[in-house]
Amino acid sequence: MNNNLIKIFCFFILFGSSFSTLSQDKIKDGESRGRLISISVSDTIISSSDSRFVVTFDTISIISSDSIFSELKDTLCVSVLLPFYLDANTNLDNEQINKGKRTNKIYSKSRWALSFLEGIVFAMDSLSTLGIPIKLNVFDTRNNPAVVRNIASKKVVKESNILFGPLYPDNFKIISNFYRLDKNKIIINPLSDHYDLLKKKKNVYFLTPSLQQQSDSICLFLKKLDKSIPVSLIKFSEEKKNITYHIDKHELDTVFENFIIKEFKFSKINKQSFSFLDVENNLLLLWSDEESFINRFISFLGTVNNPISLFTFKSCDEFDRIDIETLMKLDIHVPVSNYFDNYSKKNRNLQNKFERVFYHKMNKNSRLSFYSILHFCSNQKQYNFTQLYENGGFINTDVQICTYKDYRLIPIE
Repeated sequence: MNNNLIKIFCFFILFGSSFSTLSQDKIKDGESRGRLISISVSDTIISSSDSRFVVTFDTISIISSDSIFSELKDTLCVSVLLPFYLDANTNLDNEQINKGKRTNKIYSKSRWALSFLEGIVFAMDSLSTLGIPIKLNVFDTRNNPAVVRNIASKKVVKESNILFGPLYPDNFKIISNFYRLDKNKIIINPLSDHYDLLKKKKNVYFLTPSLQQQSDSICLFLKKLDKSIPVSLIKFSEEKKNITYHIDKHELDTVFENFIIKEFKFSKINKQSFSFLDVENNLLLLWSDEESFINRFISFLGTVNNPISLFTFKSCDEFDRIDIETLMKLDIHVPVSNYFDNYSKKNRNLQNKFERVFYHKMNKNSRLSFYSILHFCSNQKQYNFTQLYENGGFINTDVQICTYKDYRLIPIE
């Protein structure tokens, strides 16, 4: 895709009043009013009514013979169904104008959808260099089931090879049920942990590994450790979620059969909370999913001097109030899905290219959508999927145990 086109497109997305222009003219909201706008830039054509945004590459190549699709077509059609909340952005834009302020704000709930869309558009640029033609349709679901049902019945969606989204379970269920028997369609859910959505739907793919997969990875790693080290299982007494410890307790019991293990429950954390620590070696399993508790626990734990190896489910990029030196001191181990090494030359180049196009860094959502489109539209496989249920859909299993070394998050071999 022509870089100028991408910059124009992203300018519309990222800056205030221009967003309302995109909202009105480039993204489909399920209601066609028939007004047509066409913009031609180099070898790329954008065609849209005020309810659909379409990008078509002018090329005749086809995808490789190992494609996951049962039929090869001259052009792959990708439909993106995400909650952009265009009306809310228009209202926000008008409020800023009425107040005499600059219109450069975006409705907060739109940001996830926009970052996914950036990754998809960026992937199309890569695919164009491979001679793989893609037509992109973008729809605003508005997180509204009625709108999603309307979108599902659209001809262009029926003809699509890939559906990316919707995000929310009720909306995703509508789409996946509607197309569950379509063998020439891939339905991608980037973030969901509602695994029932995979049952009896062979064309559904989850990009985020399950907590069970993360737990399995931790358990496999623990089996290799010195069994003489005391193990402390840390839990939050007011945990609202049924964390995986309760789901796979049998597996943990098997792992810890030869370990010395004690369980500790905390309702609050202070400097006196760690009197149980051994003076020589400690292996702590922080089996919680409550962000405030995890942040507080790790922050206070970082003040003690006992030697510690800490294992937790929480991804490192969510430790927003904890410095890297503390994470290194605690020898923290976390299961990381879809690991991305920011320091490798290849990934630095990718980040730099993305930043030249979109004027900000590539985040994990953009990476997820970027690699998913590459995976399903080319022979450059990016993910490893496994079937979670018999005759059901697939889930990504890419999990690595990582730790901080020299201020870098790296996988442990």
